[in-house]
Amino acid sequence: MVTKKIQLEFADPSVRAIDYIQDIRKAAENAGLNLYSRYDVQLQYPMPTADDKVVVEIKIPDEIVDTFAMGNHLRGISNYLLNRCGDRYQKFLVGKRLLNYVEVSDSDHNNPTGLAMVDRLEAIVSFTKLLERSDEEALDQISRILVILKESKQPWE
Repeated sequence: MVTKKIQLEFADPSVRAIDYIQDIRKAAENAGLNLYSRYDVQLQYPMPTADDKVVVEIKIPDEIVDTFAMGNHLRGISNYLLNRCGDRYQKFLVGKRLLNYVEVSDSDHNNPTGLAMVDRLEAIVSFTKLLERSDEEALDQISRILVILKESKQPWE
């Protein structure tokens, strides 16, 4: 079995997962039963971290670890929150996404350099909201961001 740590974060950066940990735990328990029965994947109990994040450990059998799509298989947690907790979570949707599932390592929490994951997610949400607008100011800002991205010439291109 391969163990991975996944940080659960709401797609809406104004909401903290730690504030809804009880519902998240119920949702993870429900999703965990499904994952175990279908794939023999063990979803552990979501736990808070020292910096008020919510992390869940997943134990994946060696033979499927390379093909196991984390976000796709963990969306059962989001589905549970949206379908079984009334309309409480509908207002936190960003597009069609409620939660983000970010794989973390122990070194991620100890790395003082770089941009924090919450800041990265806030940037993504801001850019997504900007893309939804079509006014002149938004189009100008989108163009400037695209120029910066093209200039960076990152290795993923």
